[in-house]
Amino acid sequence: MSQLERRHSKRRPILETFSIFIVIPQKGLYRLAVHDMSEDGMNFNVDIEGEPIFSFQPKVGESIDIRIYLNKSLYIPLSIQVVRITQHPSGRRVGAEFHHKKSESYKAFHTLLHLLDSIVNVLRIDNIQT
Repeated sequence: MSQLERRHSKRRPILETFSIFIVIPQKGLYRLAVHDMSEDGMNFNVDIEGEPIFSFQPKVGESIDIRIYLNKSLYIPLSIQVVRITQHPSGRRVGAEFHHKKSESYKAFHTLLHLLDSIVNVLRIDNIQT
């Protein structure tokens, strides 16, 4: 199975324009970039620039509580299981699956995915600076 086919559900690349990021409370309140999300899981950076790489060591199989932030104060709390850790020029990336898919938090996340799907083809980016 190729890298793109590992997940059996549609991946949604996360555009910086949405300002979606995650926080791992046990790591600290650092904004971690999200690369894609699907109904089954997500891919995100676990390292931040200037941080010692070994200050937080996720392990394959480990369960981690995360927060998916929609803006600087609004978030959805979720639980993930680490399934893959890869090294990239920007640092380590984690591939993870979601736990507790019957929870209210996961239902809210699922609704967010459907919102992204419904608007992605009609979105326009405005470069007006305020």
